[in-house]
Amino acid sequence: MTKYIVRRVLISVPVLVVITILTYAFINLAPGDPISAMSDGLDITAGGGMQGVATEAQRKRFGLDKPWPVRYVLWLRELATGNLGRSYATGEPVLTEIGRRMVPTLELTSIALVLSTVFGTLFGVIAALKQYSAYDYGLSIAALFGVSIPGFFFALLCLYLFVAVLGWFPSHGMNTYGQPFSIWDNLYHLILPASVLAIESMAGMTRYGRTAMLEVMKSDYVTTARSKGLTEYVVIGRHAFSNALLPLITISTLRLPFLFGGAILIEFMFAWPGMGQLSITAVRNRDYTMLMGLALFIAVIVLVANLLADILYAYADPRIRVS
Repeated sequence: MTKYIVRRVLISVPVLVVITILTYAFINLAPGDPISAMSDGLDITAGGGMQGVATEAQRKRFGLDKPWPVRYVLWLRELATGNLGRSYATGEPVLTEIGRRMVPTLELTSIALVLSTVFGTLFGVIAALKQYSAYDYGLSIAALFGVSIPGFFFALLCLYLFVAVLGWFPSHGMNTYGQPFSIWDNLYHLILPASVLAIESMAGMTRYGRTAMLEVMKSDYVTTARSKGLTEYVVIGRHAFSNALLPLITISTLRLPFLFGGAILIEFMFAWPGMGQLSITAVRNRDYTMLMGLALFIAVIVLVANLLADILYAYADPRIRVS
């Protein structure tokens, strides 16, 4: 297993390099640059007066006058030393900014992942065991709505219903403004955005869990276990559920990057001070270094999630042997 992990990590390095090249190229080929964003979108070229001269001087100061392949090589050289550069907008180190925003995002996405995995799997198993019953139809319809409704619309609906009408939850932030930090207050602010973020993944897990459980229940070893006189609890828990769990492990692990993507919108709508807010600000300011740092972080998350899925699958299924 150790050799397998090392081999996968080594394979991931060139993949990560290709991802950074494409990301850097697309970011730099887009219209505008950080200097024009600082000038409220007015890209004044040299020869257009003192302001144009100052703008070109700023571009030269930040190295934006060089071709993007040259700037990418310089960025890659700095990355090799653990330096992601400084934000064009704030002047702060990119690594510091991301580190400051990472904890709120990890808190939000981890809670959403746990909620979607636990409840999605539970609902899927219940729907499969109660096939063609009211539970099955109700959970299947709810899962279909959860997959179909856009996340931003569901967030607006929850904000209107649970905040504006009922007043059960706060509308924004990680804690009550002006109050000292409290774990319970933080969890109180976390309930609504984490639930909204988890709904779509939970609906998908319910559908996958139902399908996986139904396929396993028709297997020969489940029929053999019942013929031996084992209780239904043992048949379902020890034989059926453990095998139905295998595809769900892969699905839940690979959903982690999608949760990070969905968190950008949820964090913006709930004013959650995480990486989502930072991403939107970086796009608005055309902050190349910050965007590259965020893209690198997401790429690493995707590669780690794939590796983790393979490892968990190998440990969960004794029939799989990694040479």
